[in-house]
Amino acid sequence: MYGKHYGLVELPFSVTPDPRFSYTNSLYREAFASLRYGIENRKGFIVITGEAGTGKTTLLRRLMRTVEATVHTAFIFNTHLDFTELLRLILNDLGVAHSAKDRLTLMAQLNDYLIEQLHKDHVVSVLVDEAQDLSDEMLEELRLLSNLETDRAKLIQIVLMGQPELEQKLDQPELRQLKQRVAVRCRLAPLKSDEVAPYINSRLHTVGYDGKELFDLGSVQKIALYSKGIPRLINVICDNALLIAYATSKSKVSAKIIDEVACDLQLIETSQVKETKEQKQVSQQTHSDDKRWRSDVEEFPVALEQPPSQLHNRRGWAGAGIGVLLAIIILVGTILYSQQSGSLAALGVNIEDIVGGRWTNPSQARSRENIAGDGVAQLPMPHVRVTASRAPEFLISNPTGDGIIVPTTKESRKPEASPPTVDTQSSKGETAIVTSADPNKQLQADAKTKGKERTSTSGTFRVFDASFVRDKPRSDANITGMLEPGTRIKIQSKTGDYFRVRSLDREPISGYVHREDAFFEPTK
Repeated sequence: MYGKHYGLVELPFSVTPDPRFSYTNSLYREAFASLRYGIENRKGFIVITGEAGTGKTTLLRRLMRTVEATVHTAFIFNTHLDFTELLRLILNDLGVAHSAKDRLTLMAQLNDYLIEQLHKDHVVSVLVDEAQDLSDEMLEELRLLSNLETDRAKLIQIVLMGQPELEQKLDQPELRQLKQRVAVRCRLAPLKSDEVAPYINSRLHTVGYDGKELFDLGSVQKIALYSKGIPRLINVICDNALLIAYATSKSKVSAKIIDEVACDLQLIETSQVKETKEQKQVSQQTHSDDKRWRSDVEEFPVALEQPPSQLHNRRGWAGAGIGVLLAIIILVGTILYSQQSGSLAALGVNIEDIVGGRWTNPSQARSRENIAGDGVAQLPMPHVRVTASRAPEFLISNPTGDGIIVPTTKESRKPEASPPTVDTQSSKGETAIVTSADPNKQLQADAKTKGKERTSTSGTFRVFDASFVRDKPRSDANITGMLEPGTRIKIQSKTGDYFRVRSLDREPISGYVHREDAFFEPTK
């Protein structure tokens, strides 16, 4: 449908295993060379594994098209067969006429054919696709089939091509004899993020397209993110993206279109679509307070726990009753004393002594900004009574401003020598604010705290959301990889708005991460 609109003679992103569209990077060249080496040198068993959609079937079809005429192949794609049916399929693909139905006769016919080809110095190979679906009994039958050999060479070469589950099957103790006979083994991996653009251009070039770029840089990065480098998913995403671009009269595929395609294909949930950098910049200021609160709550999950409503109501009524009782006592004492002295000014009632601490109007406490000296909102906490001799030991974690969560230590919040000012808890359960009586000392303490937080941005961290890694500390640099959630990393240095990081416990990834993409938290 969109072919004529973009000047395409043939659709470039079909999901069929067409060998013409084989993308040959270093890993695929190695797998293809291993496949040919194992067959042509009569190694017996060859095992190649890879995730679904990484091009295993395409690799087999490319082999069948490019091998010499002296190599005869039988391609088996249906693995839900018994061994007798498998023998018939092999003989059919090799062009051997057969009419027998029993297993022994079929084995004898296959053996005669293999010896005949050996005398001609020809090679016979059986290519089994989706081998992970073979039963343990069928795998054992294939091992026995490989016993067709001479003193010097194997008569038949067997290629097992399957998903990683095949490796798990071969690791079973009952299949250890088959595993020992595997002479060549290779594994296909998804494309790297910087190989997605060359892969797309390779398929466009195969169909003869030489026009303008159809995918901008942002869309290619999104394709790499949603496809995770799997070629089949790249084809599906690109095909749907070109269709949407054609329907909306767009000359180029944008990142917004890729987001739409990913939602339509259910590669991600709609609520999980990541914001673009422009959207992050617009919403960053709006949601900054909410992000800080969430980072604090992550460090203190107990703050999320709500007390039972019944107990909360009981405490509320008890507090109200005490307040009413105090008010009645003060009022009665005032009236009695005024009757004797005739002056309310002579009343010697010390309210602070009755309450047990310095009292502040709750309305004034609610009107104050619950913001610490470093600009971080305080967490809700139970009612705290603070005296001049002892300050509450309550620590929170403050974000550094670069998306990294750093815990605040006790040393960074040393108590002041002067008595603190205490605002009691409001009726809504808001946090009491503890500040220094001396503003200058409070500012000095906050400056020291910030200094310690800035120096703590280096060290070992854990990734809690996907983060892009670039090869240079620039916005136009190439994206070389993505740090997945759960990865442990080490921050080595910081250049402007970019952190230089290195992964510690997964495939080695190193480079620069923009502070807006640095979704890290310190390891415990």
